[in-house]
Amino acid sequence: MALAAYAGSAIAGSNPMKTGLNATRLAIAAFIVPYIFVLNPAMVFVNTSAWEVVLLVVTSFVGMFGVSIGLEGHICTTVSWPLRLLVIAGGLCLIYPGTITDGIGLVVVGLIVFYQYSLARRRAGNDEMIMQEEHHPAPEQTEEPKE
Repeated sequence: MALAAYAGSAIAGSNPMKTGLNATRLAIAAFIVPYIFVLNPAMVFVNTSAWEVVLLVVTSFVGMFGVSIGLEGHICTTVSWPLRLLVIAGGLCLIYPGTITDGIGLVVVGLIVFYQYSLARRRAGNDEMIMQEEHHPAPEQTEEPKE
């Protein structure tokens, strides 16, 4: 198992287990995509319309995006472990065929992406304010001597 990762770790001089786990995490799509074809034969145009195939491809793509966010742990900013588990579940719901699961997955992945985006914007705004204060400190107020 993971022979290429072991060979790569030997060349890089890194830990083979860490290299193998990282390779698996990065290649998870290659493991999941065949199940998409098995779960939904519409992906290969069996008894379906073009609209259904387009919808299936888009939801599967967004689902894989959600799974990759959860496995990588980063979208705009670092994602906490509870949100990572939720976005993986939402991504898997999008991959599994069905209108209800697609709706649940779309809401979960969409809300987490929006939350992470707004969190990154808020942090960037705070960092920008700090940078402005460092470059342009507020003038010190001195009391005038009383006569």
